[in-house]
Amino acid sequence: MYNINVNMSLVRVIESWATTENPFNSTDEILAWIQEKNKAVEVSIRKIPYDYSGENWHYDSERGEIRNKTGSFFRIKGLQKIVDEQPVHEQPIILQNEIGYLGIICKEFDGVLYFLMQAKIEPGNVNKIQISPTIQATKSNFMQVHGGRVPAYLEYFSNKHHYEIIVDQIQSEQSSRFLGKRNRNIIIVVKDEIEVLDSHRWMTLGQIKQLMSYDNLVNMDTRTVISCIPFSLRDFSYKELSHIRTLFDQEPFYNSVFFGNSGSEINKIYQYMNDIKMLDRSEIRLVDLYSLTSWERKPDEISSEHGAFKVVYCDIEIEGREVRRWQQPLLEATGQSVFGLIYCVEDNIQKFLIQTKSEVGCFDKIEIGPSVQLEPGENPNASLVDALFTYRYGHKKGIEFSGLFSEEGGRFYQEQNRNVIMRIEKSDLPDPLPEGYFWADFQTLNILIQFNNCLNIQLRNLLSVLNI
Repeated sequence: MYNINVNMSLVRVIESWATTENPFNSTDEILAWIQEKNKAVEVSIRKIPYDYSGENWHYDSERGEIRNKTGSFFRIKGLQKIVDEQPVHEQPIILQNEIGYLGIICKEFDGVLYFLMQAKIEPGNVNKIQISPTIQATKSNFMQVHGGRVPAYLEYFSNKHHYEIIVDQIQSEQSSRFLGKRNRNIIIVVKDEIEVLDSHRWMTLGQIKQLMSYDNLVNMDTRTVISCIPFSLRDFSYKELSHIRTLFDQEPFYNSVFFGNSGSEINKIYQYMNDIKMLDRSEIRLVDLYSLTSWERKPDEISSEHGAFKVVYCDIEIEGREVRRWQQPLLEATGQSVFGLIYCVEDNIQKFLIQTKSEVGCFDKIEIGPSVQLEPGENPNASLVDALFTYRYGHKKGIEFSGLFSEEGGRFYQEQNRNVIMRIEKSDLPDPLPEGYFWADFQTLNILIQFNNCLNIQLRNLLSVLNI
């Protein structure tokens, strides 16, 4: 009975994906709502000089890290990547071992499934308010470590076993900035009457996808939760698939979701990744933050000549937050990253080009990333794939989506990255592909995403954009 219910809910999710009409809140009304909230909210976020000798956030010389006085929240320490006992890379890294909630409540109205989304501001957001999950809370938030209010709707997730659970995955965050950081991505379906706060609105999945076409509007946490929906894990009946097919405009994408060749590709990908995990000789060491010789402490930042980011300190005041005013360090990018997902169509099936990506903060050494993952300062022609993408992007060839996505505003200062989906012909790349690259249909990726710490957040963000 449970599988039948889950199948029916996933059909409802796909129907919601195909629905952009909303009698509760039209897309224009949602945009106007966000605009009005941005006008009304009082926000003051200032970068200020700071030497980390204060009472709250301070440099702990015994631990060699920046931390707050309670030792909770997060810490910033030094990290070195070591090969044959020699450091080959060093940088500050965020340590935040706790797992937070990124949760969305769904409810069916008149046969349509709606997602309860939040207008939320984070201190580092480039444009103040963004569309966020129903709840977005660190463990420190919901345990009230800092004395703030309990996040709204927390009780639904604390009592999640009373409801139907569509998604429940622990997924990684940015592994170039965090060490092993993960959050719990969860979607539940409720039948209860729910009080909708002024900070929240019901939206269809189709509307959320529409809103992703606006720069920096749908936040990173929403994107990662949506990417986890397990479309490819269920054995739908012929009748269900026939109905679902009518909802897809693009047959190659439909085939990629439901008729992929997941088994053989998963084996190839895992064999390659397991070799890396087993044979790679590099080691990650945590060291004193102030011992990083290539990073300089200045009055207003900790930075490196070749770093993709720097550590800054901010004084923050935001109306309506659990805690109204506070100070904290944030990581500020030194430029704009580019993340690209290349695809082709083969035998009427959409296939995506992915690469294995090892970053210093990976929970298990290596993850699967998008076709292109270029941080500030990296050579856009470093690989054959990067060079092809850079050329085609510069000449506006095959671009089907291009938008700016904000990164997590609770830890990063106004970071926004270019995200691109691009179509090529499979013959544009050699066969076999360069080492570490694979073609994979959506079914393969959707199955892999159900395993914790397998697809990185950059790839999950790009998959969340895909539309029917």
